[in-house]
Amino acid sequence: MSNEKIERELPEVRVDIDRVDAEIRNLFRERMALADEVARIKARTADEIFKPDREQAIIARLTESIDPSILKEYTAVIRRIMEISRKYQYGRTLELRDCLEIEPSPVQPQVKTVICVDEERELCSPVLEENVAVLNAEHYAAAADAVLSGAADACVSVMEEIGIGVNDGLHRILVEYPLYINSCRVLEKGGVRRKIVSCSPVLTADPQDNRVKLMFVCPNRSGSLASILSMIADYGVNLTEIHSKPDRHRDWNYYFMVELGANILEKEIRAMLFQLKSETSDFRVLGSYRL
Repeated sequence: MSNEKIERELPEVRVDIDRVDAEIRNLFRERMALADEVARIKARTADEIFKPDREQAIIARLTESIDPSILKEYTAVIRRIMEISRKYQYGRTLELRDCLEIEPSPVQPQVKTVICVDEERELCSPVLEENVAVLNAEHYAAAADAVLSGAADACVSVMEEIGIGVNDGLHRILVEYPLYINSCRVLEKGGVRRKIVSCSPVLTADPQDNRVKLMFVCPNRSGSLASILSMIADYGVNLTEIHSKPDRHRDWNYYFMVELGANILEKEIRAMLFQLKSETSDFRVLGSYRL
């Protein structure tokens, strides 16, 4: 008898693939039922959902005897199962215990006086109301100080020239000052489309908002940003903008500013914010608005 392996036809192989896929589906259901038990326990005890050291230990144990030819693929599968389990647990935890300390105001701030940086006054003029007083500032920090001191109700500025670049000066004060974007309009001048925003010390949100802007710092380890972006995609959220700036106080760390096509008031989005807040550092909502 020959010891040669008999090659099967593709339809025969697919029968076994269907069988294995059915087994994976049943095991996944069981895995998520266990994740629900974990969420209930952690909601009761206020335990952390994300524990990187424990996950690394589990991955090391599960991959100990895996064939090297499929080691990376199996490791990726284990990581994804853990990520999906965590996503589910964050949502269930918020249902069982409302622990997300992000409560935007439903009322837009009353704006009677705004402040603009000198060089942007002309670009922002189409959004400035006739009955609103306009102050000028030499630089962004001065504009932020005026709003926080009460000298102005809001700062109006160019956030982005679409397809060209973002305004680092504005993003710097959003990172360093407790200011939030409350509204955004897209205006075109000279063939360039610009996002003009109004910022105040109050985070607001409306059911009609379709954008939320966030800031966070990823853990300084391989694959951390990819994991964060994959997490956002798991919630079915479109990433409409992303850029970074170096953290001047820590080497090799970067602040990431992202704009998402989402509404901060929705249940799934609050679960996503809860997960991002728990799995990144320096997390902050920078604003909620409609485009």
